Amino acid sequence: MKMPYNQTYTVIPDFEHNETNCLQNYNCTTSGWDVPFPLNDVTFIVYWVIFFIALPGICFALYKLRSQMTPDQVAPVYVINLLISDLIQICSNPIRMTAWQYGFFVSYVPYLYLHVNVFFMMCKSVERYIMIAHAVWYRKIQSRRTSVIVSVIIWMVSAVVWITSFFLPNMYGMVSVLLLPYPLVIFFFVATWRALSRTSVPRNDQKRIMATLALVLCIYTILFLPFILLLFDVDNNLFISAEILIALNPLFDLLLYVLIRRDVKDDLRALLSCFNKRPKANRANV
Repeated sequence: MKMPYNQTYTVIPDFEHNETNCLQNYNCTTSGWDVPFPLNDVTFIVYWVIFFIALPGICFALYKLRSQMTPDQVAPVYVINLLISDLIQICSNPIRMTAWQYGFFVSYVPYLYLHVNVFFMMCKSVERYIMIAHAVWYRKIQSRRTSVIVSVIIWMVSAVVWITSFFLPNMYGMVSVLLLPYPLVIFFFVATWRALSRTSVPRNDQKRIMATLALVLCIYTILFLPFILLLFDVDNNLFISAEILIALNPLFDLLLYVLIRRDVKDDLRALLSCFNKRPKANRANV
């Protein structure tokens, strides 16, 4: 199929054929992969808006989380890993929007991102539930080392599944893995809500905890689930809408950062002060 000059194309991996067949079905040229699935103008705009808005926000959030880590404080390791996976997605989108000669490889990046994200969201839900329902046990096992070990395992498993998809394409297996954490996220959302009703946790803290878990569930349901289910039919016109929803996820992860931070107002003041220092310095020099 001849690619129109004025359209940008992305690569949708064909899981029903091996890589050799893909090379036969798609025309690989020095300008990119000729595939029958265009990125429309809306997707193009959304990708770049997310890039310029979410990228500095995520970098600032990671900087604040890292700068305020102390030896006696357990860092929000799972949220940090979510933000790192967002960086992977944001940085891969501009490449996927262009007809890059390695577009076929880059087209698989969202699947690595998806695996990592859904499992870390599940970990966040489990952590909140244990913290509320089994507070004594949570204090015993609570450590940065435990969270780091779990994070490394998730990245390794996700990478293995991602790499395996190149050589042993299996759509049903991939979708099953991506859907596996979903019922657990729902279960721990309900279980945490019931556990909170039997505790003496302050009302404001209860609202913040449930808002965090509700956001995790909404991200999974509204942003991820349509994309995962439509993997069975990538030629569907709705698939490009699902890609747009996936692209919005970094913004929602930033909202997750806001919910877990008690001093988010101080963070915003610090960010605004960075923009105000330069004009003041210029006036002083004059």
